[in-house]
Amino acid sequence: MIVYNEATNHDILELLAKRFKEYRLAARMSQRELALKSGLGYTTISHFEQGKHTNISLGNFISLLRCVGMEKRMVEILPELPVPPMALKEINKMIPKRVRRKEQQ
Repeated sequence: MIVYNEATNHDILELLAKRFKEYRLAARMSQRELALKSGLGYTTISHFEQGKHTNISLGNFISLLRCVGMEKRMVEILPELPVPPMALKEINKMIPKRVRRKEQQ
């Protein structure tokens, strides 16, 4: 199991490739069928799944996800912030940076 805060980019890409292969197989799709459906080359898909091709573009990865019906899960990678950044900035302006108290004698 990968510890994400210690994982390298290469480790994470290998994990994504391994998981993608599992989804492709669950969809009962061969690499050749996937290549035809996605518009990517068979060799690109094969090398990606083997961890040899770690420079796959985000656009190509999304195309692969669409082919196995997983594109809707991409939202889980970067979920919407609960508070918009500009609203958060305004809220932070109202929070005091320090508290001063008069000395009581």
